[in-house]
Amino acid sequence: MNIKGLVRKFINGTDDDYIESEEQEYEDDFDFAPDQSPLPEPQIHPVHSRSEKTSGGNVVNINSSKNASGQVKPHVVFQKIDRFEEVAEVADILNEKRIVILNLETCPNDASQRIIDFLYGVAYANHGVFKKVAGRAYIITPYSVPVTGELLDEISGGSSNE
Repeated sequence: MNIKGLVRKFINGTDDDYIESEEQEYEDDFDFAPDQSPLPEPQIHPVHSRSEKTSGGNVVNINSSKNASGQVKPHVVFQKIDRFEEVAEVADILNEKRIVILNLETCPNDASQRIIDFLYGVAYANHGVFKKVAGRAYIITPYSVPVTGELLDEISGGSSNE
């Protein structure tokens, strides 16, 4: 604090007494009575996911891959791809948790390798399974659909692409 501030404080004094008396006056002016009205009871509403019913049970998500009991509906889609540009449609089907049988017989080798790599990544991201079932045919399933069988092991050479 500088000298001018000290002189002003000495001449004017402190305002602490004034503030305290002002606070005491206000304390007596207000009378706070407790509210006697009862509080409303909290309402509990169940939480729904996007794939379940909403709006009071009247609206159901059309893109839902679950049936009324909450189980995944089995749905198999056969796809034949000739170009890499068509792979986005198959990826969308996989993201809907559907089973895809993929036929790449008419697809050129370089494009088929890109398609396999891309769809293998989609299956991996969805915790799914990507398996070869014939020469250039593959099955891609969501995580909830097991793929088993001796024939699958023979075709894939005993190795698993999970």
